[in-house]
Amino acid sequence: MPSRHKNPAVVCRPTPELHRRAKTAVTEVDSDMNAHIIAFLHWLVGDTDELPSRPSAANETRPQEARNPS
Repeated sequence: MPSRHKNPAVVCRPTPELHRRAKTAVTEVDSDMNAHIIAFLHWLVGDTDELPSRPSAANETRPQEARNPS
């Protein structure tokens, strides 16, 4: 019998590069993508004032255009 999840799946389609960088980032803070997305959504809707943690080097790994928008 296939497993049944409590909540239906929600699809998010980041670019492959963003997805790769996000997987690396959550690993660096000893987390996983699901936990971080859910924590961000709780912050977004006002359930908490705490954003999920991110690696201290996150700004260094962002593409140049994202760091200095024109």
